[in-house]
Amino acid sequence: MRYFFRVIIVIKLLFLFVLAFVCNRSLAAPDNQLLRKLDIQRGLFSDAYQTFEIDEQPIIYVLQENTTAITRGVAVLIADSGIPIVGQEGFAALANELNKIGWVTILLPAPDIGFMPTIEQQAAVEDEETTTPDIEPPVPSVEAVTSPSAPILNLDISKSAVTTIQDQAFIKHEQQLVSLLQAAFEKYQEYPGFFLVISKGTSAAWLSKIYAEKTFDTPDAFVIVSPYWPDRKYNQQLPQWVANTSMPVLDLFSSWDNAWAQQTVTPREIATIKALKLQYRQRELLGYNMHQQHSAYIAKEIYGWISHMGW
Repeated sequence: MRYFFRVIIVIKLLFLFVLAFVCNRSLAAPDNQLLRKLDIQRGLFSDAYQTFEIDEQPIIYVLQENTTAITRGVAVLIADSGIPIVGQEGFAALANELNKIGWVTILLPAPDIGFMPTIEQQAAVEDEETTTPDIEPPVPSVEAVTSPSAPILNLDISKSAVTTIQDQAFIKHEQQLVSLLQAAFEKYQEYPGFFLVISKGTSAAWLSKIYAEKTFDTPDAFVIVSPYWPDRKYNQQLPQWVANTSMPVLDLFSSWDNAWAQQTVTPREIATIKALKLQYRQRELLGYNMHQQHSAYIAKEIYGWISHMGW
């Protein structure tokens, strides 16, 4: 009888070991492209999205025709990294608003490489903490943080977030964005009108650098919404890259932006003034951050801006 129970226990242990091994392998390295594809397939019918072939990898995008008699052009929309292209926090609602005013829209997924800190980086942070004296930063009052008239505080988040993007990952992310832009530009050539690029968050920051360095042909106009990098070194260079772009730029920000984006609001405007940049407009998005109303607000800002330029 004892022998029988021992066999049962051994079998159970082996089963748990195999189950843990399989689960560990399945969770260790998720396929982000596959996850995006499954997410879109769950939310859309198969005829509502299309695919690019980039580096032998299928990239899903969503193209929507304008609902007006005259086509203004093609607007390419790239949300922040990690945001699904059909999610509420993405640009899906904004694409619907732009379709109503004559734009063909292409929703592209943003690359997500570059935001995982490495062990070496964490070790470097710990070494810095041991070599520098601990100085407690002043804690801002609740009034100073929440007051609309209060100046934007220099919130460096934390030492562990100062350098979160490796140089190699930074370059790879940029290359992936350039490939996406190339594929979208080829699609744009099938339509008449202007070429407009709208981006948000880290995508807006990366595209500002790409266009400032002329890595890719500039669009007719460029809209950035709350641009930032979660990396102090790159984030400090963002205002100058925005100022060095050659096309018209609409710079949108809001009071609910994260601290990284808030840190460069005023420096972005100052850098463009010093660079004598033409056709630059910075606007604050007011009201509550409700996705549908927020998207309608952005669409009206874009419409007013391009109308002012004579489009």
